[in-house]
Amino acid sequence: MSMDRYLKHWAVATAVLVLGALALNLLVDPLWYGRGNRLTGRNYEFNERVSKANLFLQDPARYDCLILGSSTSTIVHPSLLAPHRCLNLAFSAGVVGEFLAYARWLRAQGARPSLVIVGTDFVNFDPRVDAQVDVPDFVARSEAPPPRWKSYLSLDALLWSVLAVLDQSPYPKFYDERFEVVIRPDAGTFDPESVWLPPRVLDPARVARFGELRGLFPEARFIGWMPPLSAWHVAELERAGMLPDYLRCLHALTSVLDEVHDFAVPSDVTSRTGNTYDGRHYGNEVNARVTRRLAGHADGFGVQVSGLSLEAYRALYAEGLRSFRAGGQASPSAPVSGSPVP
Repeated sequence: MSMDRYLKHWAVATAVLVLGALALNLLVDPLWYGRGNRLTGRNYEFNERVSKANLFLQDPARYDCLILGSSTSTIVHPSLLAPHRCLNLAFSAGVVGEFLAYARWLRAQGARPSLVIVGTDFVNFDPRVDAQVDVPDFVARSEAPPPRWKSYLSLDALLWSVLAVLDQSPYPKFYDERFEVVIRPDAGTFDPESVWLPPRVLDPARVARFGELRGLFPEARFIGWMPPLSAWHVAELERAGMLPDYLRCLHALTSVLDEVHDFAVPSDVTSRTGNTYDGRHYGNEVNARVTRRLAGHADGFGVQVSGLSLEAYRALYAEGLRSFRAGGQASPSAPVSGSPVP
């Protein structure tokens, strides 16, 4: 074969491979530039920090509500918060420094929400989490994300698309066609024997970080919430001597946010093992109850901290732990998986 013919065949083969990869990436849409995965309808969290920014930019004027937080906030379903039109911009391992960076970026893109719901996981009161801040360059510079064609000509995007088609995700959840989280049927069941929490210094003064966040959207109503945490984790917080500071920190949020809800107070829900796969991330039914409570609907799950004295708040945890310990083994529960409650 002559060199010219070889080069021609090589160019054709390369073009076919590149165009094929681009076509697959456009169909699977792993970074959510469009409608998401049109092959299976399951969208995986390969890069939530980028994909959720892309989702927002599809129609920035649509949203009057923002949801910020870590993976424990990704479970909040915007569809259950109607008539608000919410964007869930929570992402795995998110910390308050990143919420601030994204809030600045969103504001630069024209976002003016009337409601902001922010996950207040207690780890945010450890000053060391500021070292975890990891936002894309375009967020730090208040720019647009890379264009679709550029992202979808990358090998990373191709790998994500192939994994999505093969239903090979390292996470026990996925996003549906509405980009709302669904816990996978094979998520597993929580083993309380594995509970361990790293030692942390929790500083109530860190509430100022959430005050900074509120200052970026002064016209918005701010609702903070502590996601569900298993009673075993709360008992470990007490054993490790962190519970008093934990409670002081969460209660301090009432000074800067309009509402604060706590779903980690030991209860019948958090004293079970079958409704969570790790004691921190709960199943679809529990997640729907959380969202409805945040939307203002009556539900016996969770406590509104706003209006409680610190002493009364402490008493709720003390009573919850007493009831949990008196109950012995975890009670039976519904499975983790299943469709969200309509």
